[in-house]
Order: sequence, then structure tokens, then C-alpha cells
Amino acid sequence: MISKADVVVIGSGGLGAATAYYLSKRGGLSVALIDKHEIGSQTSPRAAGMVSCVRKSDLMVGLIKDACRKIEAFTEETGQPLDWVHSGSLKIARRPQDAEVIEDDLERGRRTGLDVELISPEEASRLNPFLQPTGVVAAMRIGDDRYFDPAQVAVGFARAAAAQGATLLPKTDVRAVNIVGGNVIGVTTANGVIESPVVVDAAGAWTRQVAEASGIRVPLVPTRQQLIVTEPLDGARADLPMIRIMDAAVYTRPCQGGFLWGVYEETPRFFDMQSLGAGFDVKDMPLDIEVLHAAADEVKDQLPFLQTAKVREFRGGIPTMTADGHHILGPATGATGFYFASGCNVAGLSISPAIGEALAAWIVDGKPPVDLSPMSVARFKDQSWSDDQLQHDAAWQYRHFYGAV
Repeated sequence: MISKADVVVIGSGGLGAATAYYLSKRGGLSVALIDKHEIGSQTSPRAAGMVSCVRKSDLMVGLIKDACRKIEAFTEETGQPLDWVHSGSLKIARRPQDAEVIEDDLERGRRTGLDVELISPEEASRLNPFLQPTGVVAAMRIGDDRYFDPAQVAVGFARAAAAQGATLLPKTDVRAVNIVGGNVIGVTTANGVIESPVVVDAAGAWTRQVAEASGIRVPLVPTRQQLIVTEPLDGARADLPMIRIMDAAVYTRPCQGGFLWGVYEETPRFFDMQSLGAGFDVKDMPLDIEVLHAAADEVKDQLPFLQTAKVREFRGGIPTMTADGHHILGPATGATGFYFASGCNVAGLSISPAIGEALAAWIVDGKPPVDLSPMSVARFKDQSWSDDQLQHDAAWQYRHFYGAV
């Protein structure tokens, strides 16, 4: 146990571990990475590991392009393994309104330098024969997209941070961030107090608990995300493009000779982490495979194999959703030295290399390398949101992740 640090990062998922790594790289800073569980053990390794480059804003496109470069250079930069495949992806519309969204995506993608093109349903099926063209109205190929092993990212960043001198403190429960006169002075853990002028709340599903224990409100809601990994299938190859069916909010990618697939649910389940108890672990989250059975039936004309493929693994995580679909990143209002790295909106792990570096710069230099104001918690100015309204808006963002309305 240490007694002091220049920066304490709470939470060792992708966002927290990446932030700790890039802070450690700055040199001269003592950094502590704390987690109430084992390092990198909660939602991050249970993610899909899909990188989607076509986002809803130029800011997000720029960040994800930067993240892609960092994913490619991950092993060289950190010395840690990361298995990734540059497969590209197919975005599939089954309704005219979704085809209009694809047109907007195409324009934004071209303007921001992405490798995107409209292709016929038949060409999409040729690129990935597990996709049938029946009922497909429009298809877009995104050549920049890729996927990676989600279990390697957070742990890799954390180990690389330790190699740069950071202190890793697993199984250390943070009871409160200590704030005096509007300034952070440290954290109280189950094992003692660590003095620090800067604390990053990257606690994932527990972000609100950490903040609210210190009197800070943050509008995000922990949300269940479930997926299946199938047994190997004849014809499955690692380089087949990923598939996203917009209105059904179903996604799939190659995985271990079969496919990984999941769905953004129509009525997602939200969690009050406080009510789950101090000993709760994400691996014990209640799952409901009937949700995925229903999703497989909804896309049976396009992805018939989902109904028959045998299940190798059924897992889930608890990402955090916000009311407007943007991350919550940067300084908290009313507490100097308190920073957020959360509100991942089921897209945190893929963008964590870029987010971590940007937040590290924000902390050390006093400003981020690009304008991240759309992610600032200050955008929720009056803080008058209710949990009912937050859940309503977050559910809409979750279901419409691919832009379909």
C-alpha cells in the first residue's frame, strides 16, 4: 500500500488502464491504478472487441481513427500482446429510413477520409457468405473497421503502466474521494488513505458510486450487454467482415473459428450497483439468453446461422450509457482535481487508447489535444435529471446505437 501519488486512477478497465499508461509515459508522475477487483477483470474482457470507425460526429471519427493507429502499434508501444484482425465490416439496412442513415454515414465517412462505399446486397453476401441478401435494402462496406481480443487490452495497458513505474492496486476498494474546499486531496480505501491532488473516476459500472460517495452527481446508468460466442462453423474465417444489422441492432464478427454476436436490446436492463452489494462481480451478472434467441429470430432471413449455431460461451458485461450517447470525460464541476473517464456507451474499449491519451494530456497540460467539450460533464448544466428520464434516454441511445430510428 502506498500513501501518496500524483494521480490516482480508480478502475482498471480499458479507459482507466489506458489513462494510467499514458500518464505514466509522461514521466515524472507517480500514478496509482486502483481496482476493487483484479486488474482488467470486469466488463472490458467481456466486450465484443469490435472497432466501428463510422461514428455520429467528426470528433468521434477522429478519435477512433487515432485509436485504430494505436491498436495497430499496441504491441510495439506497450510490449504487451494484442491479437487483432483488420477485417472491415458491413453495415446493413433493411428499411428505407436506415438506408438514409447509411447515406449520411457515407458522406461523413468520405469527408473524414474513411474507406467506405455503398455496395449491393449481393456483393455484401459475396464478401461474407454468412450474410444472406434477402430483405436487404442497402449495404455499406467500411474498410477501416477491425476487431481485437478484448481480454488483452485493459490488462496490457495496466502492465505497460506498471513497467513505466505505475503502482497497481488490485482488490482495493475505494470508499470515497476526499475533497476539501473544493479540491481533491486523495482517496480513502479499505486499506488506508492515499494522498493525491488528482483522481480519475474510471470505475465503469461503479462510476456513480465513486462520485456520489463524494457528493458529485454524474448522469450515467450501468446497462447489461450480452453476447454469444458460437462453436466453430464450416466456412468461418477470421478475415470475414463484421456485420451490423441496423434496425435489429444485431452485430456479429468472426471469433475462434465461429462467430461472436450480440444485440442492443429493445428494453435494456439497468443496474443499481449499490443494491448488488459490495462483493458483486460482473461475472455474476444475471443473463437472459432468450433475448438473444429473439434477436436471432428477428434476423433469420439475413443471418440464418444464428438460430442453429451451437453456443460455446454466453457472457455479458455492464457498460455505462448516457442520455445523449456521448462519453463523460474530463473535469468534474465543483471539485478541482476530480476527472471522469466513463459513459462508454458500449464503445469504450475500442476507443480507449485515444481517450486515455487525451485525458492524460488534459490532466498534465491543463487542456486536451482536441476539443472534447461534447464529452464534458459540464454539458449537463442544471444537473436536474431524474433517474427515470436518464434511463428512458439511455435506453433510446442503446437501442439506436447504429443510428436507426
